[in-house]
Amino acid sequence: MNRLVYGKVIIRGRIRAVTGLHIGAQREVSEIGGIDNPVIKDPATGLPYIPGSSLKGRLRGLLELMVNTELEKGGNVPSQIKLKYKPGYCPPNVARKKGECNKFFNRAVGKVVIHVCDEYETARVCPVCRLFGSSGDSNFPSRVIVRDARLAEEWVDKWKAGEEITEAKIEVAIDRVTSAANPRTNERVVAGAEFEFEIIYTIEDTAQWKEDLRNLFSAMKMLEDTYLGGSGSRGYGKVEFRLTEIVFRPLEYYTENGEEKTLVKKAPNEALTIEGVRGSFDKLFNLSIGG
Repeated sequence: MNRLVYGKVIIRGRIRAVTGLHIGAQREVSEIGGIDNPVIKDPATGLPYIPGSSLKGRLRGLLELMVNTELEKGGNVPSQIKLKYKPGYCPPNVARKKGECNKFFNRAVGKVVIHVCDEYETARVCPVCRLFGSSGDSNFPSRVIVRDARLAEEWVDKWKAGEEITEAKIEVAIDRVTSAANPRTNERVVAGAEFEFEIIYTIEDTAQWKEDLRNLFSAMKMLEDTYLGGSGSRGYGKVEFRLTEIVFRPLEYYTENGEEKTLVKKAPNEALTIEGVRGSFDKLFNLSIGG
């Protein structure tokens, strides 16, 4: 077991809610006619935000789907993963039993089954676990940090000026047998709202860092075509990323007061799309690492 650090890549930008966004919070008090499902808010400001855990978990889940699909196709997956896991998932009752599941989706978390490599050496080559971390028999720390995404400054100003940045959306569930209606009120961040995000990737392996970043951007691109938060199949949670800054900070930046290298620097209205970054990936990340 060995860990190294060659530097960090800091990715900053905006997440724009294309449709209403609902990332839920627990309701503390029930009120007649009140919101049934509120959005999560910063207790200090009362403003909605996107928890880093929600964004990271969604990106991890999408990358898991991609890797499982490559396993099914016999595609580009490290041989150690192919030898250890078969494509597919085990039911939660099997996935809860240590050593009983040999499928890629092998760890039960409540009613959900996710992928987690149990051994450090397997996690080190796994596209999912080496990027997002694993907590098996020997932990493999995540190489990526996803910060909470806070409401962009101009949207804070709109809120201060009295503009609504959340909305109450009434939905009605219909009993399929009795036709009885069950109305509920969901709170959503309004379409168009923007949040400032930051993702930090630690370069630990000179042979893996570019593939890790490609996988990260692929998951971000797929997220744009799925959803973030709840009720995505009912139109909520469509988002888009716009990248305003990408910076490389070598180890010397931290140890010897070395200089960082700016790879991307854009104003919000000129920000790069994920597709734009992927299309110019080799040019943007033409870095000498570990030299």
